[in-house]
Amino acid sequence: MSSVFERIDLLVEQASALEPWTGSFDKQTLLKLLEEELGDPMALDQWVNKGPIQTRAIALSPVLHVVSGNTPHAAFQTVFRGLLLGCENWVKIPSAGLPEFEEWVAGLPPELAQWIELRRDLPSAWLNPAAAVIYGGADTIETFRNLLPAATRRIEHGPKLSIGVVFEPNQEAAGKIATDILRHDQRGCLSVQAIFVDGSEHELMQFGDWLADELAAYRRREARPFPSLSDSGAVSNTREIARFRQANGDEVRLWESHGSTDWTVLYEREPELAPGPLNGFVKLHPFPKSGQKAALGQEVEHVSTVVIHPFSVKSVDSLGDLQPPRICAAGMAQEPTIFWNADGEKPLASLVRWRDLG
Repeated sequence: MSSVFERIDLLVEQASALEPWTGSFDKQTLLKLLEEELGDPMALDQWVNKGPIQTRAIALSPVLHVVSGNTPHAAFQTVFRGLLLGCENWVKIPSAGLPEFEEWVAGLPPELAQWIELRRDLPSAWLNPAAAVIYGGADTIETFRNLLPAATRRIEHGPKLSIGVVFEPNQEAAGKIATDILRHDQRGCLSVQAIFVDGSEHELMQFGDWLADELAAYRRREARPFPSLSDSGAVSNTREIARFRQANGDEVRLWESHGSTDWTVLYEREPELAPGPLNGFVKLHPFPKSGQKAALGQEVEHVSTVVIHPFSVKSVDSLGDLQPPRICAAGMAQEPTIFWNADGEKPLASLVRWRDLG
């Protein structure tokens, strides 16, 4: 493939189309990104000095990218990285397609398009890649563990969810977290599904009121895509279970959009984290004073991002033994920068191997 500088120039020409999905960048940003992950961007083209030896980065190629259909972000981000490194990219998209991503690929100049192949099926010739980046549920991850040779380097991004932790509950925090919940219709791993508030029961109830107001306001500004019957049914069923629990004395409270399943807030006194039915559904819990990891339960291992309010070192320290891969300010869950270490791993460094001279 072309030199690293030629590839950077080609990608910068695509910035306006890519930035909604990858985060903003320019030529200097991409050089800095390569420097952060590889030490020297020129290592992709030639031998470079490393202490008393010389070394060179060899991009793993071809790369099989298996992307899910909840949002197109993963497809844009993973193929962008493959192009930056100079990999050939085989992209297995969902059977229903990814219109935004497919449209972008169709409009690429030949210098980039020649390094991307899209398929909705999985040809047998694609089952021996140098590396595979796999997005999907547990079943998808397990399937490709069995399909691919042991020698294939696998970078796996399994099922994830994100949460919010509020140390100073107020309407500003509620407004920002409403965006973290509803943007992209709560479909991605960065979408907040549960909020933990450090405060009294009165403060939690007040925050629930604020959050309900802000979710309703968000839906007035940005209408929800028309939900499927199964999506609406899942929310309705979960609401009915909550009402039944409330009638039987459980410490729960429900805020909900009237006449629709546009948004739902469910207060539960117990802090155990559990995925909900999505589609604007979020749980509200008290934040445990200690032993946070144990209190949140097994699902804490699948947390991708914790949004905090206020965004400060003090708030980070107050998370206790929670150690998520990413912590960000409320309102920014869906806006990771191009330097984001997805799921705690360096995405570019994962797609190269090294040769040493000396």
